[in-house]
Amino acid sequence: MEGFSAIHLAALHGRLECLKLVVEKFEVDVNLASLTGWTPIHLVMNKESGPRALACLQYLIGKGADINIQNQGGTSPLHKAASEGRLNCIIELVKAGADVHAKDAEGQQPIDLCRIWAHRSCARFLTDAMWKIDKRNFAREMHKLNQLKSKCQRSEQNFWKIEKREQDLLNTVAFSNWLRLKQQQQLPDSAKRMHLPEDRAKLDAVPKKEVAKIPPGEKKISVQAKRGAPVKGEPAQPPTTKSQRAWNGSVNPSSPLVTNIFRPTTVRLGTNPEACGDHDFSSFLFLSKDSHGQPVIEMAYDGRLSPVPNLPYEVIERSLFPHARPSRVTMPQGFKPTHIFDVKRKRLPSLEHRWTDEMAVSLRETLDPAFRATLKDHLSAINHSS
Repeated sequence: MEGFSAIHLAALHGRLECLKLVVEKFEVDVNLASLTGWTPIHLVMNKESGPRALACLQYLIGKGADINIQNQGGTSPLHKAASEGRLNCIIELVKAGADVHAKDAEGQQPIDLCRIWAHRSCARFLTDAMWKIDKRNFAREMHKLNQLKSKCQRSEQNFWKIEKREQDLLNTVAFSNWLRLKQQQQLPDSAKRMHLPEDRAKLDAVPKKEVAKIPPGEKKISVQAKRGAPVKGEPAQPPTTKSQRAWNGSVNPSSPLVTNIFRPTTVRLGTNPEACGDHDFSSFLFLSKDSHGQPVIEMAYDGRLSPVPNLPYEVIERSLFPHARPSRVTMPQGFKPTHIFDVKRKRLPSLEHRWTDEMAVSLRETLDPAFRATLKDHLSAINHSS
C-alpha cells in the first residue's frame, strides 16, 4: 500500500494504542513519509479512522508531528481534513497553527476543497479563521511599517539638520567673500550687536544711575521733542513720517485689534479636504517594485531599507505618501447614467397606456373625479375593442 509501514496503518485505521506502541516503544518517527509523501497525520483524516481521528491527531501533534507537511501533490493535513469534512480536526489543526492559506499542486486552498465537497460548516469556520489570521497579520505588518516610518522620520530630521548646517556654513563663507570683495574687514555695529548677545549682558550689568547720567555739554531732550512737538526758540517743523494705523484683522472694523483668527477644528467649513496629519516622505523615500512585483523602499542617501513589511504596494504607498491621496472620491468603474426605458427588467408601457402618466396611474386614488372618469372610459374602450 504505497510503502505504508506500521505507523501508517495504525493512523489509517485510527488505532491510538498501536500508534503509541509504535512511536514510544519502537521509536518510529511521526513524520515518516510513504513513497508518495503521505504521513501519519495525513492518513489519520481518512474515513477508515472513524471518530477516533481526533484523539490520534492530538497525540501526533503532541509528539511533534509537522502540521504543514505536504505530500507529492501538495496536500497538507488541513487539505485532507477539509476534503473529508472533519470539522473537529480542522479546529484542532488551526489551533495548532496550521497554514490556512496553503496551496496544493493545483493551487487550491483548504477552503476551496470545502466548497467543492459542500462541507458548509467547515467552510464557515475556515472563512472566519482566515479573516482573523489575515487581520492579525495585517496589524503586525502595519506595526512594522509604523516602526519603519518612525525610524525614517528621525533619519530625515537628522539629514535636514546636517543639510541646514552645511547651508549655513556655505552662506557664511559666501557672505565673508562678499565682504572681502567690498573691502570691509568688520561688520557694522548693529550687525555685531545682533550676532553678539553678550554685549547686552554687559550693558545690563551697568548700574542704572550711570546709564541715566547725561554727558557734560549736552542738553536734556524733552518728551515733546521726542514726539516731534515744537520747542521754545525753534521753528515748528512738519513731521517727516506718517504714523501708520495698525492692521485690524477682524471682520468688524469697530472691534478691538486681534492677533489671530482661527476656526475650531471640530467644525468643518466648506468642501476642502481635511488636512492629513501623517508625515509625508515624498522628498526622502522612493517606492518602487522589483522584478517579482514586491515593493522596494529606498532612502534619499542611504540605499534600500530592509526588511520591507509584507503588505500590498498600494497600502505602503498610501501610508508613506498620504498627501498623494485624491481629494475626491473616484467614480466606480462601469458606473454610467441609464435611462429608465433602457433597464432590461423594466416592462415598457404599451401603446394604449403611453399617453397616460405612470405616476398619475399609480396615484389615481388621489386624483380628481373628472380625470378618473376619463381614465375609466379609456380603459373600458380598450377592453371592449379587445
